[in-house]
Amino acid sequence: MVNLSEMLIAFGWGGIVVGIMMGGLMGMYAFKGPFRAPKGHENYTDLNRRMLRLAHIAFIMLPLISMLYGMSIDTLQVPYVYKYYAAICMVILSLGIPVLLIASCFYLPFKYIQVIPFSCGMFALVVMAVGKVSAL
Repeated sequence: MVNLSEMLIAFGWGGIVVGIMMGGLMGMYAFKGPFRAPKGHENYTDLNRRMLRLAHIAFIMLPLISMLYGMSIDTLQVPYVYKYYAAICMVILSLGIPVLLIASCFYLPFKYIQVIPFSCGMFALVVMAVGKVSAL
């Protein structure tokens, strides 16, 4: 059996590193940085730039939520198979949302595919909620 808590925590730290690196790269053109902003990112309120900023935050916060999930998954009162798929779904959520936000900066219809990682995340959160409530 896979140690789900260790997997989610390790994955979470990796995602946070990516998010911080992304912020550093964005800082190279934001607020009159040393480089010019990419096309479509010149104005602070441009949709592409806002989606990229949201992806940067999502690359930090969703893996952080995955880490919290990992800290609680071992004590969950549900069968292992549900825990396993819920952990996979948390990884899909944590990767899918920010990657699709970045892809949407280049081709806007990618934002409609976000329903897939969102649905995975909802499944994982329902599993966690059911497990915690059943333990009361």
